[in-house]
Amino acid sequence: QICRKARSTMANMEQTGEKSEGHFLLPILSTFAKESPPKLDEALSMIKERALQHHPTDSKKPPLFGDKAQNAIHYLAFLAEYELLFETALGMYDFEIARAVARNSQMDPKVYLPLLKRLNSLPQHYAKYEVDARLKRYDAALQNLFESIKAEENLEGFSSTESDDPFGNSFENCMVLIERHNLHKSGLRLFEADQAKSRTILISLGCNLLESQKSEAA
Repeated sequence: QICRKARSTMANMEQTGEKSEGHFLLPILSTFAKESPPKLDEALSMIKERALQHHPTDSKKPPLFGDKAQNAIHYLAFLAEYELLFETALGMYDFEIARAVARNSQMDPKVYLPLLKRLNSLPQHYAKYEVDARLKRYDAALQNLFESIKAEENLEGFSSTESDDPFGNSFENCMVLIERHNLHKSGLRLFEADQAKSRTILISLGCNLLESQKSEAA
């Protein structure tokens, strides 16, 4: 509550002209980082928004690689660590912010640059699926894998990663995700219009319940 109130007061002082725009940027970022749980996604969004607003048209640097944006990211990392900020940026599906965060961190460019290049080149929904699977957000991963199938995204030319989850956007891939992470309820919701697929998910759920010694429910 203190963080929200302080942030609101500082933002209002900037909006009314009592203080110049950006005067309270770092303290406002502190209020995001110190909330419980931290709102690092909103902090990163603010940094990006202000970087885009004030980016000189004649600058050769991308907006998030300017000194002010990089200083703000560096300050935020002092409160939350670069690795967490990087994972947060990935979770926002904003690979531009992720690259800007990783640039001044101790992260190995040989690791994060190929990752971001791959995510940028993958079809939209499948890229989101890979992010969610990496962050162990399995419900969201299943949703995005379903959307990838629905949009008939073409994965030709792409290869699998080191992830345990099989590469591809087929119903079989969905079933692997459903069975590994007990996502039968979500699967039934997503595939409710397809009787055959729903039946496959129900049979899998029955087997899962039997293994858990819940015979009546099975």
